[in-house]
Amino acid sequence: MYDLAMNINTNDLILQDRDLMVIDNAERVAQQIVIQLRFFYGEWFLDTSDGVPYFEYVLVKNPNLNHVRQVIREAIEKVPEVSKINYIKLNFDKVNRVLYVSYEVETEYGLITRKEVLGYGRG
Repeated sequence: MYDLAMNINTNDLILQDRDLMVIDNAERVAQQIVIQLRFFYGEWFLDTSDGVPYFEYVLVKNPNLNHVRQVIREAIEKVPEVSKINYIKLNFDKVNRVLYVSYEVETEYGLITRKEVLGYGRG
């Protein structure tokens, strides 16, 4: 299975020699995890029941980090080729309104270890 490569910082598709770049294997799964983590609950008009419930559980005055970790875990588990989540670590920067999510997942392509920056702050 292939996917179009995306610049994670700008959310733009990546062009290489004026052609769309495609990715596969662990790189594709890692990109799909990032997309899933950035997908807000109710964001897509064709399926308003999908997405991460950020407004309900994360972007609240005093978020319960255990609950937030479970919400993030469920989002990552939705990515088809994730077979196991080894760990998820959260670091919530309240001042800058940024959530740092570090995780390691197992896939059929090997381990994926990443740190994502989620939020609207200056992180």
